[in-house]
Amino acid sequence: MRPVLFLYAVITVLLHVLASLAHGQKQELGMIFTKHPQPLAAPIGDDVNFECNLNLGAERFSWRHRPLGSDRWLQVFHVSSNGGKTSRHVVNFDNESKAGDYRCIAFYGSSGLASDPARLTLATLEKFTDKSEVIINVPAGNTVPITCPVPYSAPEAIVEFYKDNNPVKNVNVVGSKTMVIENAKVSDSGSYHCTAENYITTQSYRSNHKTILNVNTNTSLRAPYFVKQPQTEYKVLRGKNVTLECFAAGYPIPSVTWTRLGSSLPLNSIKTAMGLTIINVQSADRGEYDCIWSSHGASIKSVIILKVMEAPKVIKPPKAATFSEGGELDLSCTVTGEPQPKFEWLINGESLTPGGNVEIEGSSLSISEVEKKHAGIVQCVASNEYGSHSGCNLLRVNPKQHIGTTEAKQDYGISNSRHKHTRGGGRRRSKEGKRKGTAVLVPPNLPNVTRLSDVSVMVRWSVPENTGLPIQFFKVQYRELGQKMNGRQAKWMTANSEIPNHVRSFEVTDLQPNHTYRFRIAAVYSNNDNKLSPNSVRFHLNKDGGIESNRMPIPLLTNTEALSPHEVLLIWQNSDNSANIDGFYVYHRASTTVSDYIKTTVEGKDSFNITISHLQPDTTYEFKVQSFSVDAASEFSKILRQKTKRAINTNEHANHDNKNDHGSNLTLDSRVRPADDKNVNMYAIIGGVLGGSTLLGSLIAVAVIYKRTKHKQSRESSQSEGKPITNGRVMNGGVTDSKINITSNPLAGLDTSEDIIQPKTGQQSPMEMASFLNGQNNSNNNHNNSDTAGTDQ
Repeated sequence: MRPVLFLYAVITVLLHVLASLAHGQKQELGMIFTKHPQPLAAPIGDDVNFECNLNLGAERFSWRHRPLGSDRWLQVFHVSSNGGKTSRHVVNFDNESKAGDYRCIAFYGSSGLASDPARLTLATLEKFTDKSEVIINVPAGNTVPITCPVPYSAPEAIVEFYKDNNPVKNVNVVGSKTMVIENAKVSDSGSYHCTAENYITTQSYRSNHKTILNVNTNTSLRAPYFVKQPQTEYKVLRGKNVTLECFAAGYPIPSVTWTRLGSSLPLNSIKTAMGLTIINVQSADRGEYDCIWSSHGASIKSVIILKVMEAPKVIKPPKAATFSEGGELDLSCTVTGEPQPKFEWLINGESLTPGGNVEIEGSSLSISEVEKKHAGIVQCVASNEYGSHSGCNLLRVNPKQHIGTTEAKQDYGISNSRHKHTRGGGRRRSKEGKRKGTAVLVPPNLPNVTRLSDVSVMVRWSVPENTGLPIQFFKVQYRELGQKMNGRQAKWMTANSEIPNHVRSFEVTDLQPNHTYRFRIAAVYSNNDNKLSPNSVRFHLNKDGGIESNRMPIPLLTNTEALSPHEVLLIWQNSDNSANIDGFYVYHRASTTVSDYIKTTVEGKDSFNITISHLQPDTTYEFKVQSFSVDAASEFSKILRQKTKRAINTNEHANHDNKNDHGSNLTLDSRVRPADDKNVNMYAIIGGVLGGSTLLGSLIAVAVIYKRTKHKQSRESSQSEGKPITNGRVMNGGVTDSKINITSNPLAGLDTSEDIIQPKTGQQSPMEMASFLNGQNNSNNNHNNSDTAGTDQ
């Protein structure tokens, strides 16, 4: 049975490819990596697990290893060649030669698709190399930095500061190695040292020498001077936050002015006692920054250069093309990244080596004599020290024609094949074209589901680059599988809050443990039409996930820093880099309340900071973090508290609010409860689903339902009158539900309309049907995304 299923999968992939070629799409192979191997640091003697995952099951997998300092990829032996959607490779890290890059290759027949590489690094902590004591003398009232000369560590070391051999509590830390003392007092005088710890190797070292701080009350005039020589160059990854440090002292206490050569300071910058903090650094923020300290006509200046680094991204993959055997091949890809990425070209997962008939020059590939073995998947891989990214497409090779043979000329009918396999989609496009003209509705991607508790899950999704109508808000729907009413599947339930268009995650509560569900996301567009994401894979909500939770590493919340009256920066560390972590949940609430924590989702196991915004000024908040995977969430980290800065004037406040749209890789969560199908504005919904050309007929049909339920709705509304709306808050601020003409269950009409308007045989309901050409099928079973009643058991 399995070979038959695999053959079906391969045929499906080929149909995706042929359809994409017929439509001239850039990259639409049908199979993609949903999870690439992740970089890891481990000590000698550990077993290290690498894992890759695809949306479509492969026939078999193979793994490759590239040692540090080498350009050659070596075959990894003793790896299971079983197929499926997931492959794992365990490295017995018994010697340093096994460090380097690892990638997996998924094979569909003879065609192979390679993952992005992931680096295995030796976890280690070197000893301190500081040579002598540092003595700082300052007048009281100045800001003083105490710097820890942190040695090299992989992963980054955890730093702690001590005064007179006692741990310093409530430390303000900038750049993970500088402790800042604001408004220094005589009592702050003392002997300071620091320690660095590697939480993986458990190595811990103490600095060799101390920093001696003397704070005096001498009121004699003293011109400004640098307490710590400023760092002259910063390199920061695009999208991260950075603080340009500049510390000076004097008497009277000097003031600081920040300027930028040839331009004004970035709108997303904030002046703090630590320096100039730039939130969500972008390429346009690079340049020269000048820090000037002045007092009583005397001044000193430091020049700081900011360089913005960027992980590679293939913005234009190699084109899908057909070449003749014996002919010439020329391909290229367009890539961004800083520093300039290095390039690697692969065909069917195997790296091409320049020489012979193969020429590689940067992002261009030339083959002077094409062979049959070059048919399959071609990939352009760009890498620099900040990451890797690839673009791929299909290469076809027409064999040489032989006299007396016509088989080489046969064309098996792309257009006919495409029509046959997208019949429902073709009809849908015809209706939408008549209904919407040139309007394009880009639906959300297939959602991911994470278990939070016995009765709740977190649903996360993304939206492709939207060149069509803007999205006003989202709705989350779910349906329980297995239970049937009157021989039909249970209806889709809809959570009752409108999720703002910038939010990408949502908590659904009041579910049943040990039950199975599907989830989907509905996007509502500016024309009040809506479109559904593909249905999620089946999600079984296990009861009592305590065992899985105990396996998840608890993050180390190391520091908080108030950036402004409305923003606090959080920094944490992952206590186990080898654990299977998909990201982190960050919780915060005002310490003076006992309300629910507000949650923020940070994607990626390598994430380590976030700026929480939309906070109240001069208010103490408490923060905690937990890691999560698809199966469970960890226990909470320790709680840290931080008070926001005092409010600034109205004009500055308005300008500041305009900055808060910038941030790191995060999504905002709304905690809501699913609602029953009550008070539904059927007219607005059916109009959005079926469009103007079919609106009149829909209204007539729906009017019958509306009239029958009107009496019941009025009775229910009187019962619910005066009850508070509990689900209108959005993460990082009190944003209430918008009052667009869509009710708490705007898509319930999908299910009720099925009782009235039945699709023709073999044709799916437009709102239920997912696009076959877009490859949005639930690949873990044999059902497509239409998920019609009775198909899920």
